[in-house]
Amino acid sequence: MAKFLLFLAVIAVIYFFVRAANRRSKPPASAAKPEAMVRCAHCGVHFPGAEALSLDGRDYCSEEHRRLGAGP
Repeated sequence: MAKFLLFLAVIAVIYFFVRAANRRSKPPASAAKPEAMVRCAHCGVHFPGAEALSLDGRDYCSEEHRRLGAGP
C-alpha cells in the first residue's frame, strides 16, 4: 500500500511540473501587434487607423469632422 501511495505522489509531482512548464512556454494571448494610429485633420485627436474616415487624403475621427473639413 505504501508503494502505491508513493507511486501516486511521484506521478502527481511529474504532472504538476509538466503543467507548469507548458504554461511558461506559451506566449501571452495579449501579444497582438500594435495598430497604426492616425491624427484627425479637424480636432487633432489620435485614434486607430482602422477607424479612420478619409476624404481628400486626410483622416477624420467622425463623420461630423469629415463634413466640417480640416480644422485650424
